Amino acid sequence: MSTVTDTLSIAAIVISMASFGISAHVAFRDRARLRITSKFFAANEYGPRHIVTTMVNVGRRPVILRMIGGIAGKSTWSGTYIDHEAGGKRLGENERYDHTFSKEDIVSFHPDGEDIVFEALWVEDSLGVRHPIPKSREHIKKLWA
Repeated sequence: MSTVTDTLSIAAIVISMASFGISAHVAFRDRARLRITSKFFAANEYGPRHIVTTMVNVGRRPVILRMIGGIAGKSTWSGTYIDHEAGGKRLGENERYDHTFSKEDIVSFHPDGEDIVFEALWVEDSLGVRHPIPKSREHIKKLWA
């Protein structure tokens, strides 16, 4: 009789662990996740040098992109709102948003302070999380070269 009881308890543990694993996987996927890529394009007959940034929501929950900007130094930053009238750009599951930076977009002009030349770029979502744009530092250096 003890072998049947042992078998049932082992089966119950296996089933509960499998259920926990499936629940953890579903909870991990059931959130907004932003995949950001950037690519530098050299000057050619179609236009000057520029950086193209692509943001894709690879999660299941929508993400709202509010601001895109950059930093200069450790604490100096500036940004521009994305679709300010609508409260940001809403990305559903697997939707993408492309943004192009030209050389002029890397400099932010402030009426009461110094001009800011960005060293790195970021995008901010509606929760206030700033997601760094990969390879933006090296792309900015190429843009100014």
